[in-house]
Amino acid sequence: MAEGYDVAAYGRMAADRARTEAYARALEAAVRPGCVVLDLGCGTGLFALLACRFGARRVYAVEPGDALQVARELARANGMEDRITFLQDVSTRVELPERADVVVADLRGALPLFGQAIATLADARRRLLAPGGVLVPRADTLRAAPVEAAEAYRRIVAPWEEDHFGLEAGAARRRVVNAWTRERFEAEQLLAPPEVWTTLDYATREEADARGALAWTAARDGVAHGFAVWFDADLGGGIGYTTAPGAPPTVYGTAFFPWPRPVSLKGGDRVSVALEARMVGDDYVWLWESRIEGEGAAGFRQSTFHAAPLSPTRLARRAHDFRPALDEEGLIDRMALSWMDGRASLGEIARELHAAFPARFATWEAALTRVAELSDRYARAEGGRP
Repeated sequence: MAEGYDVAAYGRMAADRARTEAYARALEAAVRPGCVVLDLGCGTGLFALLACRFGARRVYAVEPGDALQVARELARANGMEDRITFLQDVSTRVELPERADVVVADLRGALPLFGQAIATLADARRRLLAPGGVLVPRADTLRAAPVEAAEAYRRIVAPWEEDHFGLEAGAARRRVVNAWTRERFEAEQLLAPPEVWTTLDYATREEADARGALAWTAARDGVAHGFAVWFDADLGGGIGYTTAPGAPPTVYGTAFFPWPRPVSLKGGDRVSVALEARMVGDDYVWLWESRIEGEGAAGFRQSTFHAAPLSPTRLARRAHDFRPALDEEGLIDRMALSWMDGRASLGEIARELHAAFPARFATWEAALTRVAELSDRYARAEGGRP
């Protein structure tokens, strides 16, 4: 999972029996005595420990977050620390002394299209996995269906539809219906049989973006509030789990893409959606164009781009012809980073900052806090102490 999860969050992941037991079975089937395993985004190290139990000779546990310290402690407590090499970094910057026979990862959010997950798995497959090696997961299939979700929809829009002293709040409502949310649904809430949107085959997948068309025929009368998207995980060897409505609850939940307004459907009505996920920077922008044919005919075009309230000032700063000049905070960071050449200590850099920006830092200790944050973010792992 992603950098930034705390130990309690990793505990909730471990307690998700559908997920954890499926991964344990897949690892047991994939790991052979004496093999090498790479655990990407290992968190508190559960998969790394299981790989050792199943006979791995060496496990490389990669995690950029500080949860890695807990993984070290658990490895020591379970007598496995001599077989696990811990690497606190993102895997795309990691070099291994040997290729892994098995790569295991769970880099998903509510959906597998999450952050840099696709790029991370593709990089690991190309650089770090041995020829003929095993990827866990093997693939994820994303499915979708229109859903009757009155309660979830109410939570999204009600704060902007209730009386706010007679004030109009449409600008806020327009934004919240352009954002998808994580919900839980029952199978009975689906208004049509699910359709496959896309399948992510991690053995070959390179492209981060995903797009596809969906079409359903309503199976019954009802009020559709949008559509639900979930995934079926294939961990290999017939082992997997699903986050589908009606399945045992998981830590992932189900993604809900709302429509601007509810739509009444009659059995036999046709619903179509063109759904696209585009990688922009380090995250996805989602676009969905919906068309409903029948008595409640409607059409909507939505995007998470419209959910973010970008100000004219921020947009101007992103324009191709904008000529930026650093403000004081930028000047502070630039000076501090320019001193991070492996020769000056953090204390020495902090004293330089304090001298250069006395109005910003009342003491050198205050400057040290800023310098330490920059060091934590940008310093190479091999940086040493004097």
